[in-house]
Parts: sequence; C-alpha cells; structure tokens
Amino acid sequence: MELAAWATGAVRQILEELRGDARWSKALAPDGRLDPPRSVHLAVFVEPFLSYILDGSKTVESRFSVKQCAPFRRVAVGDIILLKAASGPVRGICEVSKTWYFELGSVPLADLRERFAESICATEDEFWHAREKAEYATLLKLRWVRELPPMSCPKRDRRGWVILHGARSQVALPYAS
Repeated sequence: MELAAWATGAVRQILEELRGDARWSKALAPDGRLDPPRSVHLAVFVEPFLSYILDGSKTVESRFSVKQCAPFRRVAVGDIILLKAASGPVRGICEVSKTWYFELGSVPLADLRERFAESICATEDEFWHAREKAEYATLLKLRWVRELPPMSCPKRDRRGWVILHGARSQVALPYAS
C-alpha cells in the first residue's frame, strides 16, 4: 500500500479513536475532521526517545540537519505529529504547542544544549557530538501526547520526517471522508 493511501485511512481511524479523549475531542469537528484543518506529520523515532515521549519525560522533539529539510520551518503550532517507531508501527500522536528554528551558524549548539538538553532527554555528550556538523535545528514543544494501539505503516524509505498533509505536503492527504 502506498503511504498516501495509508495516511488517509490511518488518520481517519486515529481521529475516530480520539473522539473519546477529552483533550483531543476539542480539536475535532462534528464530522470527525481536525478543526481547524492543520498539517499532519509522520515522525520516525529510535528508542529510547519514542518511549520518552510516550511516558512524558521528553517534552521537546529535536531534529538537526546539514541541509534545510522537513521539519525545518515546515511545522506550525497546532500541527499534529504521528509518532512512528523506526522499522515499526505508529505508536502515538501529539500536537505541537511551540516551535523554535535555529540556524546553527548564528546560534551555537552549546546554547541549545544548555537551554534544551533536559526537555529533549539529551544530556549525554554523545548526542551533542553527533550533531556538531548540523547547520539547522528544529525544536518542537509537544503536548497532548497519547499512546495509540500499534498501527502498521507502509513507510519504507529513510526519511525521518514526512509531511502527510499540509501547505507543502510531501504526501497528499485529503481531509474528505
């Protein structure tokens, strides 16, 4: 199954499941669509970071890159992120409550470490050394994290971030039922 076709059905199924959740039901229109419509992203996580998000200890997601690529400047407050395990299923969902974008030629990586290491669960030197060549950083404050029953996903490429629906989609996702 193609990722775009999967995304349409998966988002409908997830939104239907969220109807019973007090926080999420406020984000849904009577017909089950997101209200207002917003971008939906698929983010791939390695452990232990996915578990840290799901258990609430990781409250800020970080993505570092050498080139400007998603999610850099492509995520907005209110956007939805599906949380997928690397080589595994989608296991959760959350909403973005704040965004920060940094060009690391202007903002030292050490400053980001000092400010965000605790909230991204990255206090180890190894994490920061691996990102020393990065030119761009995206940091996203997460809220309304909810674990979902594992849902198989046909994504097979190496991208760690895919915009499923939004103004600049990488994969088209219609909202129509």
